[in-house]
Amino acid sequence: MDPLESYYAFVCNIYQIVVTMFNAYCYVLWVKPFLIVRKGLWKIGVAYVVVMTILEWMPYYVNPILAYGLGTLAAFIVMCLLDRDDYGQKVFLALTFFCMRWQTGIIVGNLSNGSLRLHTALLLKFKDHGFLSFLYEIAIESYEYWFYNYVFSSILDFMLGAVLLYGEVRLMRRAYGSGCNRLRGKELLLLSMPSVAGVFAYSLVNFYRNAYEAGTTKSVYDLRGHSLLMILYSLACYFTILVMVYVFHRWKQEQEADEQRRVFTAQMKDMQGHIEEVERLYSDMRRLRHDIGNHFMTLEELYDRGEYEAAGRYAESMKVEMQEASLDVKSGHPVTDAILSVRKRQMEEKRISFRCDFHYPQKGGVDVFDLSIILNNALANAVEASLRETRREIALSSRLVKNIYIIEVVNAFTGELYVDDFSGLPLTTKAEEGHGFGLSGIRYVTRKYYGDVEIGVEEHAGVRYCVLRVMLQFRNEQS
Repeated sequence: MDPLESYYAFVCNIYQIVVTMFNAYCYVLWVKPFLIVRKGLWKIGVAYVVVMTILEWMPYYVNPILAYGLGTLAAFIVMCLLDRDDYGQKVFLALTFFCMRWQTGIIVGNLSNGSLRLHTALLLKFKDHGFLSFLYEIAIESYEYWFYNYVFSSILDFMLGAVLLYGEVRLMRRAYGSGCNRLRGKELLLLSMPSVAGVFAYSLVNFYRNAYEAGTTKSVYDLRGHSLLMILYSLACYFTILVMVYVFHRWKQEQEADEQRRVFTAQMKDMQGHIEEVERLYSDMRRLRHDIGNHFMTLEELYDRGEYEAAGRYAESMKVEMQEASLDVKSGHPVTDAILSVRKRQMEEKRISFRCDFHYPQKGGVDVFDLSIILNNALANAVEASLRETRREIALSSRLVKNIYIIEVVNAFTGELYVDDFSGLPLTTKAEEGHGFGLSGIRYVTRKYYGDVEIGVEEHAGVRYCVLRVMLQFRNEQS
């Protein structure tokens, strides 16, 4: 009996605990960017560690695939309880991590087994070597030698496994992107096929390995090239999943780019409509200026005749005509006047209170088309949010602070605002195609002026407001 057997058991238990905890850390690291919630994510890792520890200490054998499957499932359930939305994405995250973990385990296990066999073979060669035979004698007679070798191998195995799993998670996150888009049924099926196929293939390999070892009483690792084939198989499975995820992400990016182009095309049409509105109003104003002399002559004739009532009615009709030919908002530029006037009328129809203190920057070189994109998208989002509130009010203002031009849109808001870590923009709870491109369109414009977008929830006088600030930077010589 090996006198160091208890030490072996102690090191083995420590190794299993450390590996399980690191796996749990990688699990949380993998799913974190794709969850709306940011608090309590440690519970996902705790669930994984608890289940794996219980299965590890059970007095009877549990199939590794089943054990790790149960640990992954427990973490998946906690993940769903923390974030009760987009379950398809969570299924993909859990299944992909399960595959990454067993792929790492196969690679580490086969490399460790191969290094042990190589070590043993070298010692046997030393046996017949006169000068180095003492090394063989030390290894055979010393229990401590093999124990220290076991400790050293365990440390190397952990470090190799940690680097592999961490690297796999990081690569997969880069390939998958932010993962903000919801996964529909067909998309989930497409992304899950490589993982499911890999799991079935791995189960089949285990079945035939057990059958071979039971029938021949030999280890499958004795077969020449088995370890290398298993390592290549694991790498092939991982890179198949990685490529599938990368291709899917690029496809989604192309979809978003197409949608962005569609949105900007629609904005161009809106802009064209505003310009046509301005042209119509100016045409009406030119017509009024042309006819104003005739109108005054008519009024003068009516007063000379003493037809005061008819003159009053005629003056009232002139007043109405002039109001129709004028804009509701005076911002300092005819295009922004038209945009804000149209939006104001829309809000009045929807019974939304609108306060406007917007002034077009006379300096700074801001393209009025860029401002139209910002104003249209910001006010459209504010209107949409206000329709879900009992308190319907929107405020638009602008100010110049040194060389920073700030546009602020405020609307009453009682919901929760979840922000994506990657983009810094709010996550939409809607699943419609193209929804949520307004803010990204605003950010695209602001970056032309070295600015950015800031959005958050603030409270004033006991009322919660959603505040959107758009910051554009002017060059000093223009400010």
